[in-house]
Amino acid sequence: MGNTAMDGPPRPEIGGWVIERELGRGGMGVVHAVVHSGDGRRRALKLIRPDMSAGLPEPADEWIVQFEREIAVHQGVRHPHVVRVEEVGNEAGLPYLVMELCEGGSLGDRVGADGPLPVGEAVPLFLDVLRAVHHIHTVRGTVHRDIKPHNILLSRGPDGAPVAKLSDFGLAKAFETAGLSGLTRSGVFAGTIRFMPMEQVVRYKYAKPPVDVWACAASLYFVLTGRAPRDSDGPTRRSRAVPVRERDAQIPERLAQVLDQALDERSGERPRTAEQLGEALRAAV
Repeated sequence: MGNTAMDGPPRPEIGGWVIERELGRGGMGVVHAVVHSGDGRRRALKLIRPDMSAGLPEPADEWIVQFEREIAVHQGVRHPHVVRVEEVGNEAGLPYLVMELCEGGSLGDRVGADGPLPVGEAVPLFLDVLRAVHHIHTVRGTVHRDIKPHNILLSRGPDGAPVAKLSDFGLAKAFETAGLSGLTRSGVFAGTIRFMPMEQVVRYKYAKPPVDVWACAASLYFVLTGRAPRDSDGPTRRSRAVPVRERDAQIPERLAQVLDQALDERSGERPRTAEQLGEALRAAV
C-alpha cells in the first residue's frame, strides 16, 4: 500500500485506488469507497480486514484462500442485480477486488436511518433480488448463504428509479459439491443467524438454494417492519417466525400470507425457489 498526494494529508492507496472512507465490514472483509488516482473513477474496494491479515504466516493462509474463493465466485456472476466486479488485484501479497459503488448504501442502513419501507417500494426491490438469486442458483449453481438487508445495496437505474443489487459472496459456494471443498468444517457455520432458517444452522456445510429463499423472505419482512422474523436471536427447533401482521397490522393481508408461508419452516407448501417466491409476491401486490 502506498500514499498519494491529494488535498490535505496523504491517504492510503491500493493498486492506484485512493481510499476515501470505510463503507462497512463483515466477518472477514472491509469495504472502502475509493477513487482512482489516474482518472477519478469512484468505486468500492474490498480487501481482507487488517486485523485478520496481520501477521499471516504464509500466502496460503485460510483467510486468503477463502477471500480468493469469494473473488472467483463473485467474478463469475454477471447479472443486473448483482454488484459488478470490475477489477481484481494483489497488494503486498493480499488480494482485493474493485466493484461498482452503490451510492444508496444498503437496505439495512436505509431501514436503520429512515425506518421500514412502504410495501410499494420494498417489494419491487426484492423482486430485483430474487431475479439475482434465481440466476446464481440456476445458472451458476451457487448458494449465497448470507442474504440479509445489509448485503442488499441500492443503486439507480437508467430512469432514476431505485435498483437493488445483491453483494458479498464471502460465504457463497457451489451447492452441487457441498461438503467436498474442505473449506467448511463440519459443525461450523457463519453468516447472520437472524436471517438463517434452522436447516442452514443444522446443515450449514450442505446448504441448498431454499436457505437463500427463506433469507430473502426474512429480509423483506425486516425491511417492511424494522424487525427480524423471530423474537429470539436465532433459530431453534421450536422457534417460529412471528406473523408479520403482528409486527405491523397495515401489511396487506395477501402479502402477509405469502411472507408467513415462506417463513414457516414446518410447511411443505413454502416456496423453495426464488422464482416461486417472486411469483407469489407479484400475485400478492
